[in-house]
Amino acid sequence: MNPYSSYKESGVKWIGKIPDDWTTNKIKYLTDGKKDSFIDGDWIESTNISESGIRYITTGNIGEGVYKEQGKGYISEETFVKLDCTEVFSGDLVISRLSPPVGRSCIIPNLQTRIVTSVDNVILRPKKDIEKSFLNFIFNSQGYYSHTDLISRGTTLTRISRTMLGNNKIVLPPLQEQQQISNYLDHKTQHIDSLIEKTQQKIELLKEQRTSLINQVVTKGLNPDVEMKDSGVEWIGKIPREWKKTKIGYYSDLVRGSGYQFLEQVDESFEGRKERVIRISDFSEFDPMFCKYEEQFENYRIRKNDILIGGTGHYFGKSIISSDDMFGMIHSYNIIRLVVKKIYPKYCFFYLNSQFIRELMDLSVTGSGQPFLDFERINNLIILIPPFKEQQQIVDYLDTETTKIDSTIEKETQRIDLLKEYRQSLISNVVTGKVDIRDEVVV
Repeated sequence: MNPYSSYKESGVKWIGKIPDDWTTNKIKYLTDGKKDSFIDGDWIESTNISESGIRYITTGNIGEGVYKEQGKGYISEETFVKLDCTEVFSGDLVISRLSPPVGRSCIIPNLQTRIVTSVDNVILRPKKDIEKSFLNFIFNSQGYYSHTDLISRGTTLTRISRTMLGNNKIVLPPLQEQQQISNYLDHKTQHIDSLIEKTQQKIELLKEQRTSLINQVVTKGLNPDVEMKDSGVEWIGKIPREWKKTKIGYYSDLVRGSGYQFLEQVDESFEGRKERVIRISDFSEFDPMFCKYEEQFENYRIRKNDILIGGTGHYFGKSIISSDDMFGMIHSYNIIRLVVKKIYPKYCFFYLNSQFIRELMDLSVTGSGQPFLDFERINNLIILIPPFKEQQQIVDYLDTETTKIDSTIEKETQRIDLLKEYRQSLISNVVTGKVDIRDEVVV
């Protein structure tokens, strides 16, 4: 793919130079000029949502270039008439004004039902000399995302007004070239998406392999020829004769976090005594916050080889073992700290990461709203205790084998990231005319 022979300035920063015969135009001028050709969806209160009737789609249904099937909200015909709703049709281009990312779009497929959409979505029906699928690629390109993010408003959840969205300029090649670009990118992105999907499936299989390995070793040991006995627990089955079956509470102390569900974060320039706090979000990306010191924090300091368990939310039931850089920090309210006694902490950590225990933890919850782990039920969870020497052998073996699997998962995850970067770069370069695909053959 080569660049076009001659370029001109587009006058739009995120687009840059464009081929000489391409033009730019504001989004609001792309419409067919008819009523409802560039209009927000409808303001529909939750009290108007029902279990059947006309399908109600929201910003959550608008993926990055694709429709996402989620949610099952509907409104009645009576509500549709009362609120004077705008109907969405199969083939309509719908743009989300809400993050993330702001301004993404998709073409609505045939949902086999009548449809309305929420007020934070914009319906765009372009004129006949504009290819909808080309617009869809532009509205899901990296340069466009960066621009809409800059002009959006809000803190926690950013959004863009329809007026601001409509005043955005995009680039337009001649119609035939729009169609060529759309066909080319359809073909290329489908191939990339297929590679991403296959790689993701490989990662899921590796994760299942990892879990299965841990399950096998923490319930059966490393010696396939060892004499076995009945554990008395159906999901465990037989266990090595020298192993003990007991409760986790006999070999650990449980500590819930600092007592504050939300700790006030302080700036690093704060002159008083401050403490680093491990939050549940640090399970995936370690970036502790600072909070003001209080005497009671002394009870919640993390020690080496403590096991931290997510007590609620996205990381519910997930456990990590404390690292050297966590030593001496305090942990927040929604983390349960397991202080292990008389057994290898790393063995207990692996046991807690077996599928059996994770499933039991899912049952060990209280609360009718967002669930959280209950101390008493965790204390009563069954744990199998091999002889001390065998615990160390199991830890050494699982450390080696899971590290191999984790390394492969990391490489495959990086491959997905590279494929996604290539996909975005390809779309951005083609829809802004940085590369010429007119002579490319799509097969």
